[in-house]
Amino acid sequence: MLPFYIRPLCWLALVGGAVACAPTYQLGLKPSKSTGLFAEGREQAQAVADSVEVRLSFVCYEANRVVFEAEYRNPTRRSLVVDPAAFQYEANRLPSPAPDPKAKRPKPLPGAEVSAAIAAASMALPLPPLPPQSVSAFDPEPEISALRAKAEKEAERASRIDWFGVALSVASVASDVASIGKRETPAQYQSRAAIHDAAVTYSVISAANKVEHAVAADVLQQRAAMLQDYALRKVTLEPGQQVRGYLYFPRYDAADGFVLKAPVGSSVVPLEFAQVRTRQ
Repeated sequence: MLPFYIRPLCWLALVGGAVACAPTYQLGLKPSKSTGLFAEGREQAQAVADSVEVRLSFVCYEANRVVFEAEYRNPTRRSLVVDPAAFQYEANRLPSPAPDPKAKRPKPLPGAEVSAAIAAASMALPLPPLPPQSVSAFDPEPEISALRAKAEKEAERASRIDWFGVALSVASVASDVASIGKRETPAQYQSRAAIHDAAVTYSVISAANKVEHAVAADVLQQRAAMLQDYALRKVTLEPGQQVRGYLYFPRYDAADGFVLKAPVGSSVVPLEFAQVRTRQ
């Protein structure tokens, strides 16, 4: 398995209950219409425009994102630019049941698939409004640049000489050398011991901070490298070529479905996905 950022552990999101004993739901995404096409066990939605084939499959949820994998095949005799930033989705929702103040809270049976409205009602939660406009996919290029810049700063902090720590250590050694062969008063001994203790304590803290910055730099570098290698990035597909990569969208748990708009040249093709909640 690839590391967490690009091949994230695909735990499906659990929608928590608002009160004790409220039901919980497992959240998932699948093509609205079965296609019989699969990639690594994931069913793909498919669309064709101007002879260009586009396939899209749901990968997993991250904390604030939903991850799809896009695949383009260009059998034409012309080149095609694929730009992840041109992808968008429109969220939709099934009609909510008519409000009835006397109606009891719905209690779906385990294994039942329910709409966002039913799930919210069963947990006595308000139903958020849908996004007012189309939502764009994340462009990986600014994020890759930002991760690299942060990694460089963290690496610089990890390797930076701590001159204050050096000065403390020099002062501690100097006081120890100056005390050799001399009879110290209790005050002088306590002063020298305080300098020594401060130098040791500061050295430990400084070393721990350097390790923390080094680890942070390594993690950021890995995330940038993984995103660079596995995310769908802007590319020109020549005739006969194909490309695949991950797309990252803001996740929106309160929708019942999404129409993803995939760019093909100057037009877009829709690929529909249903977001389902399974009662646990």
